[in-house]
Amino acid sequence: MSVSATIEEDLPSDAAETEGSLPPTGSGAPVKAPASRKHGKGFIYMPLRDADEALRKIDHHAKEMSKEGFARALGHDAPKGRFLNKLDALKSFMLIEVVNDMVKLTPLAEDMLYAGSEGSRAKARAKAFLSCGDFKRTFVEVPKNQDHSTQYLLDYVRGKIGIVNEVERFLKLFLESAHFAGLLEGEPNPLAKSIRLRPAVLEGGIATEPAGAANVPSPDQFTPVPLEEVDSALESFGLASYRDRSELSQRNSGKVELKIAEGKITVEVQRPVRVTIRAADLMADVPAILQLLKAKGFEA
Repeated sequence: MSVSATIEEDLPSDAAETEGSLPPTGSGAPVKAPASRKHGKGFIYMPLRDADEALRKIDHHAKEMSKEGFARALGHDAPKGRFLNKLDALKSFMLIEVVNDMVKLTPLAEDMLYAGSEGSRAKARAKAFLSCGDFKRTFVEVPKNQDHSTQYLLDYVRGKIGIVNEVERFLKLFLESAHFAGLLEGEPNPLAKSIRLRPAVLEGGIATEPAGAANVPSPDQFTPVPLEEVDSALESFGLASYRDRSELSQRNSGKVELKIAEGKITVEVQRPVRVTIRAADLMADVPAILQLLKAKGFEA
């Protein structure tokens, strides 16, 4: 098995937008827009990565926190206003339930935050992403493992889902969340002309493809390595420490060598594996990665 490594420079995340310009909550209740703007359906308040960070404010032993304490942990003076929008977003991802003014982590949230393996945490992130109804509808509409027009996606969200106000911001939140869930190839760039989504491999039969979609990858195409195999693959390359910054894919075809000896037929298949690492510091990352690969016997 051969391996190639691609390094991409990590770009700083966009500065947080002023909270007054953010869209309505995930509850679906639209915020009243100025008379000069078209009304439209409301949508979720924050992306999945922000939801993950917010939930880490809750004690991982107790797995619950008072609504007032959680509001203060998120930088709000009281559990009202924009805090309620964030609470609605967490509910949309099926990550919390509120009982008697106590914010409690759901089993899905516990898996996403604290499951014992990265594969289990990744599956929980994907399930949380698809728990948001508007995100799931948009995700299902897009054929997987192939480039898809971003403009078509914008038109679909505007025409079929009914989001009119700040549709570009919805796309930004969708792409950021899909990326955090491991379902987007490349960086979440809403200005890109096309995007490429990965199929979600989940238990429970959650649909990830539009009905009748043809999705047969070509033999030379690189497709994502299954989530449950990512950890072991990175470990075999010596790159386990780069898990949070890596994307693994493999070609569907490869070189085949047939050997016959002692009455046995041995078929050896070599398929290229591609590891894409988002670099935090190119000058430091490149020699470190080369050293790790060489230590595992790979020639760079």
